[in-house]
Amino acid sequence: MRELTVYLNRDGMNTVETDERTVRATQSMALLLENHGKPTHIHFHPDDDLAALGSMTEHHVFVPKGEWRRVELQFMETAAGTGRLEITAGYGQEKTTVDIEVTPAEPTDSTESSSESAVQTEGEADTEPSPDGSLLAGLDTERLENPVVLGAAGAFLLVVILLAVVNPLAAIASIVAAAIVAVGVGGYLAEWDPFESEEP
Repeated sequence: MRELTVYLNRDGMNTVETDERTVRATQSMALLLENHGKPTHIHFHPDDDLAALGSMTEHHVFVPKGEWRRVELQFMETAAGTGRLEITAGYGQEKTTVDIEVTPAEPTDSTESSSESAVQTEGEADTEPSPDGSLLAGLDTERLENPVVLGAAGAFLLVVILLAVVNPLAAIASIVAAAIVAVGVGGYLAEWDPFESEEP
């Protein structure tokens, strides 16, 4: 955090001094009030430009003799501009001004990584296939791996090919039988009974 020391009563009664008349800050800065003399009341008067960039924790501070106080200015994250702060002592008898240039905070690596991660997550979500569009939706895939089902299907296909070569009529009859068997196998895979009537 940017800090600026304000010296009170160092060069006489109610005097207000700073080592810098122009400072640059990002997001926040602190004023360290260091009293070298009698107890003093300090007032802060930000101009309209500075007030539009942020706020102060206190506008009026009492600093006892030989002690110090801290006052912070908090700026908005995207604040950018220049304003003037007037500091007065002894109810306006003495004063000084400080020009404050506020610059916006630069994005950190963690912020950029979070943004990239969020974009990547959204892209992955867009490319995921819809479960409803799967050809195997509603089927018990474990039953497809049953060796009995696979063996029966392979044997039946071989018989149909042999019959097609030897006897075309028998092949047609086999195709009709294959359709009936397919209905039964489909019902087995989808756990559907074609003869089961719906309850009223």
